Amino acid sequence: MKMVTESRLGFRFFGMLILFTAAGCTGGSQTQFDIEYTAITLSTNDLKAGGIGFLTPAAATKLEADKQALAQSFAKTLQEMRPDVEVVSLPALLGAVNTADLDQQYKEMYRDYLETSILEGSVLKQVGEVGDVRYLAQLSLSGFEQTGFKRLGFLGLRLIETKQANMRVFIQIWDSHTASVAWEGGTEMNYAYETSKEMPVTFNHVARLAAERLFSQLPGEAPSQEVDQLGTEPVARESGAGSLRAER
Repeated sequence: MKMVTESRLGFRFFGMLILFTAAGCTGGSQTQFDIEYTAITLSTNDLKAGGIGFLTPAAATKLEADKQALAQSFAKTLQEMRPDVEVVSLPALLGAVNTADLDQQYKEMYRDYLETSILEGSVLKQVGEVGDVRYLAQLSLSGFEQTGFKRLGFLGLRLIETKQANMRVFIQIWDSHTASVAWEGGTEMNYAYETSKEMPVTFNHVARLAAERLFSQLPGEAPSQEVDQLGTEPVARESGAGSLRAER
């Protein structure tokens, strides 16, 4: 009877060990980001006064399908962080462009931008007018990767897996009145979390994290911190001097 009792206690201890080990190694996340930005002419109240719309993003080869999702994530994040600013999403802006019969001019402007990084001034002004905004955001997605690897094993049993994602994105805010860049910034975001489930890091989640970091550097009222669930703020310096910070 004593041997049976000790055996049962051993199995219980073994089971509790597995549960506590898994519980202690799941749920954690880590974010590393490098931000560079330059405020050129954009000042404190400009976005609030003029509003901002999102143009069709550019994307590296094989990432073209993610352009709309990127614009959607950035627009929603900015709306949440800066409720004082009128934000026109990409679908709304494209609808206004189409209604005003500017679709051909818009296509040509976008194609020229992909080749020259210049947005044609007269068309940019018209797009701003039909979208009823002064500022227009041009996003460029240069990289996005998802990976995963085993984080912890116990007697050959996989318990935890680390999921990772990397995103590189650049944004320019153009002034449609002057046809010039008013603000620009870029970030490389590395995000990882531990899980026991088959759940990859989503594109939308990483895009919103990247948007939070970049938009926190915009001039104006202090952004809401409710969007960033990691609970820490990024550190970055103006005019090309970036920073790197890890969050847990």
